[in-house]
Amino acid sequence: MNKVMIGKLVNWIVEGKESISVKWVQHNHLKGKEWMQYKPSANTSWVWRRICSVKQDLSAAYTNGSWDIQGVGFFTAYCYEWLKGSRTKNNWFRVVWNEWVVPKHQFLGWLLAHGAFRTKAKLVSYGMDIDDCCYLCGQATEDLDHVFFRCAYSKKVVQCLHQKTRLPIPTVNVLNWCIQAQGSKLQKGVHAGLVVGAVYHVWHHRNQCWNEGVLLRPEKVADQVVDDMRMRARGRDIKLMTLSDLD
Repeated sequence: MNKVMIGKLVNWIVEGKESISVKWVQHNHLKGKEWMQYKPSANTSWVWRRICSVKQDLSAAYTNGSWDIQGVGFFTAYCYEWLKGSRTKNNWFRVVWNEWVVPKHQFLGWLLAHGAFRTKAKLVSYGMDIDDCCYLCGQATEDLDHVFFRCAYSKKVVQCLHQKTRLPIPTVNVLNWCIQAQGSKLQKGVHAGLVVGAVYHVWHHRNQCWNEGVLLRPEKVADQVVDDMRMRARGRDIKLMTLSDLD
């Protein structure tokens, strides 16, 4: 959106709009040069170089010195859609920001969606001189895929969670699984709460193991996930429940 707003100024210069700011640019920077071919010198201000950078980003949308998208003049909405382009729609937000997910767990779900956990493998890639072995199981490199989906400790937590809740809990692609899960809105919400809660507690105890050298038994971690979900459920309206939710 910031580029779009700067693009509005870029278009004013293209059209030679009757404006003091445009006249100032023409007098002090362009000095008779063609705007679309103009390149700023290195000693100009950061603001001006930024404007010129956005001009370069938008140059492909101009033909013969005029905006050529949608067959009409420059509109910020058209510029925004053109810059955005076609993207695959992500539905993970329906899981992470679900009303049944404990608020303090949601940030960890957001990190998972973006692959932003600072695992040991990622820290090593930053240049840190540390052992990259998983803290939880000590059997493999600690990357994102391992710590949540392939680690023996994490798998045991999921197994215990399944035994306590009788709900199917995925071990791979947890956010995609929650999106595609069957059931009522409440059942999907509870699934999301348990899955994101498991991610939170596995990572929490991984950090505790790193800092204190203490690791809780998997069944106790599963108990914490269930307790958090139970407390969350108590804060919801039980009138939303239907008979099918009890299955």
